[in-house]
Amino acid sequence: MTGKDVEQRHEDQLKGSSDGGGIKGYLLHRAKPYLPPWLGTGAVAISGAAANLVWEGDTGMGVLLTLGSVTLTGSTWWAARATGKERRLHSAITVAAGSSWFTSAALFGPSWDMWFVGGIVTALSWNIRQIMRRDPDGAKTASTDGGLMEKIGLAKAKMGQARVEPNRVTVPIALEAGTQTNDDMAKALGNVASALDVPATAIRYLPNPDSARRGELVIVPMDMLADTVRWEEVGPSLPGGSITDPLVIGVYDDGSPLLLWLPGDPEAGRNATNVLIAGMTGAGKGDGALNLMTEILSRKDVIFWLNDPKGFQDFRHLLPGIDWATDATGTETMAEAVLPTVQARTAWLGRHGYRQWCIKASVTQTDTAHTCRSDGTACGCPGMPYLVVWFEEAGVGLSVLGDDAFNNISNLARSGGVGFVVSLQRASHDQLSTTTRDALGTRICFGVQNSTAAGFMLPDSVIDAGAAPERWANRRPGYCYLVTPGVEEARYSSPGRTRWFTPTANSLMEAVAAWAARNGAKPDPVTASAAAKAVGKAYTERARHQEENPKADDEDEETTVSRLDDEDLDIDPREELPPAKPGEENVIFDQGDGRELSKEEARTALQEIVAEFEMEGTMVIGVVDVMEHAARFGRKRGWVSGELQQMLQEGRLAVTAKPGRYRIVPAMADA
Repeated sequence: MTGKDVEQRHEDQLKGSSDGGGIKGYLLHRAKPYLPPWLGTGAVAISGAAANLVWEGDTGMGVLLTLGSVTLTGSTWWAARATGKERRLHSAITVAAGSSWFTSAALFGPSWDMWFVGGIVTALSWNIRQIMRRDPDGAKTASTDGGLMEKIGLAKAKMGQARVEPNRVTVPIALEAGTQTNDDMAKALGNVASALDVPATAIRYLPNPDSARRGELVIVPMDMLADTVRWEEVGPSLPGGSITDPLVIGVYDDGSPLLLWLPGDPEAGRNATNVLIAGMTGAGKGDGALNLMTEILSRKDVIFWLNDPKGFQDFRHLLPGIDWATDATGTETMAEAVLPTVQARTAWLGRHGYRQWCIKASVTQTDTAHTCRSDGTACGCPGMPYLVVWFEEAGVGLSVLGDDAFNNISNLARSGGVGFVVSLQRASHDQLSTTTRDALGTRICFGVQNSTAAGFMLPDSVIDAGAAPERWANRRPGYCYLVTPGVEEARYSSPGRTRWFTPTANSLMEAVAAWAARNGAKPDPVTASAAAKAVGKAYTERARHQEENPKADDEDEETTVSRLDDEDLDIDPREELPPAKPGEENVIFDQGDGRELSKEEARTALQEIVAEFEMEGTMVIGVVDVMEHAARFGRKRGWVSGELQQMLQEGRLAVTAKPGRYRIVPAMADA
């Protein structure tokens, strides 16, 4: 009978006859649910008195009745094992008391006083239990858990009224005060998944930040990520939109979009962010990067810099839309250009009254509230688009730069309207410094090998809530967790999946790149000037890629950018070379024509070599690079090291994040 039928019957009873017959019928109907315990008590009395007439004084039957009483009590205890502890104990005590009285009555005669008192107490105890089972007030806030909490070892925890959404069930949990905490619930999530027979990743627990024993259990019964979605089927989410609009990189397991923002928004209470992407080989990190990269390139107010030691293996079709792209030979150069560029952009924003980059900063400054003129009139300065700097396979670059090379960049980038993206396989401390990792507020964590690797990417609270990327490792490419400002924290432990790039996506990727090259933002004077001042021709004569596919037998057209020379394997570039020994700096070498270079001539030759490096676009050098031209200046390493130090003091060179490496200051930097 449904609840509606019961309500209708109750309504009919209330509207029924009010004469003596109607009242008697109503009372009898209301009493029916409570009659079984009283009928049972009466049946015991009648059967006990009848048995006394047959077996009074029969010793053998007494033994059998006693054994039967014990057996019946034990059977009751065993049969009630699936019920609650209180009901099991109540049932066993009732059967034991009734069978004991029956045995005594059959052998020695009924003890009516004991039957009267014991029967009334027993029957009333079951009536009270039945009354208390119906709790109208409690029904509003709590619902039966079907024994779930007992199965997972939290029997005294209470489950509230479930909130059902499409492919998502949220159940409030109140743990027992004083004995259970949210940590106990987090540890039991595997047992919950087992009890409900769902994948472990379908269960997560969201603690209430204002309570140590309350939270929400979230159950996603159907994995909507199992069906792979091709990127070319949907393409960029908002072509021609702003970088301030959300970037859609996939979907969550309940079907909602996987979103992130790079710039901040004070009105929305969202901070600007940098991004850390990590995942083991085969986990889908490359496709995830393409999802984010195509979203960025399809926006109108952003410029893009990319360093990829793999030689653009995954990103070649997007190169025409990228303002500056370098391979492994340009890692040091780009890293050295970023920090002064960030500082220049931050200074520009400050002069124009911006506390952080916003969409107004990307257009011509005609608003008097954002003028750099002292008289308060509109300055008309060109706008400054948002800048994204992306280091792909950063573990390779950091092996050259040092694990703390990104510290200053990651800490300052957001204030200059720069989104700093670092992508690598494992964000461990031996590859990426803790300082840098902590400054990369957005985490996109694909499958990893173990929980230790997951701990490098995800906060403890997210892992405690049920996030476990090691469960799928690289068996489910594209599965990931996203931790980012602007998304409610309840989403952090929900798995998502980025879209899949296939060879059929190449033409659409090329279309995105062509649109970005023709219609996207161009480098603003502040950004271009800062980069040129830092690394000279390495930026001003950076590679230019065709917007359309060249002929089949041609390579992408680009201007030549020279490569940084590899380190000698037997030299530790982190260590300074020993200073020249007395007299060693004056050693003169025969140049092959019988003429020897003087000290001044050798110094001039060294300066010419540095100038040649600059002309070629090689802006980061060390002693080992210069020594490849040793025949031209005829000096040993100690002399070269001292001369480079002298150039450092003179301002021709600048220090880099890695000891022993120097950035060439462009000769026309001041101009």
